[in-house]
Amino acid sequence: MIPKHRFPIPDGVVAVYDDYQLNLAHYELLQLKPRGTVLFSGEAKEIRFQFFAGEARSEGIFARLDEPMGHNTSRIFSYLETHSRPRVESLITISLLQFRLLFIAPRLEVIFGAPQKTIRFEFPSQILKTHRRKFIRIPFNENFPASLRFQTDNGPVVRKLKDLSREGMRILLEPGDELLLKKGKPLKQAVLKLLDKEIPLGVSVASLHSSSQAGLRMIAATEEDKVWIKDIIRVLMKQILNLNDPRFDDQIEKDE
Repeated sequence: MIPKHRFPIPDGVVAVYDDYQLNLAHYELLQLKPRGTVLFSGEAKEIRFQFFAGEARSEGIFARLDEPMGHNTSRIFSYLETHSRPRVESLITISLLQFRLLFIAPRLEVIFGAPQKTIRFEFPSQILKTHRRKFIRIPFNENFPASLRFQTDNGPVVRKLKDLSREGMRILLEPGDELLLKKGKPLKQAVLKLLDKEIPLGVSVASLHSSSQAGLRMIAATEEDKVWIKDIIRVLMKQILNLNDPRFDDQIEKDE
């Protein structure tokens, strides 16, 4: 693990420097605490961590061990904890809503006294992203007034939204919902309720996740409702990211 080297970077990644997308990555790390991996220099196997961020980017990114301590992991942490300032280069890979985030950290800090094995990295000034999305997905917590009502063979149901873009959404499922939803099939009489507005939509099931979520694709809406959804996403994301640019919109990957 000791020898340092530059990591090979996969094809198809895009380097990002601007505050808008760095703030977007920070917001997801802060709110969603996603999972990802760390590949330490000189090692062949990645280790899984749960990631979270401080309230400000300057506080860094924290990684909490997310798998049982095997021999390899124990050996690595033994080395990290033995050296007070280990200069170990790492490749961090985290799956966010908007993109798959990669960055190289030239050093790390072990957080002693934490209940689980935890390390800290400086928040990068440049990130590499892949699996690009064209439009922003805005994440919602359980208290945000956003839900989808639709008709099933067992009657009408209402499910909370996990996130929303102008192309689709994810909903939180309840036990038994997987028997009512079929991938590729449209939902009947779907109505999106966002803040105090109700919008009839055509949506189909794009994916069913083991984490009790379903991804839905928006297939029909009035032009007026499409504009309203776009505008509310723009307003909410400007608030989330503290953006002052009046030209900001929800399209993060522009058409060629």
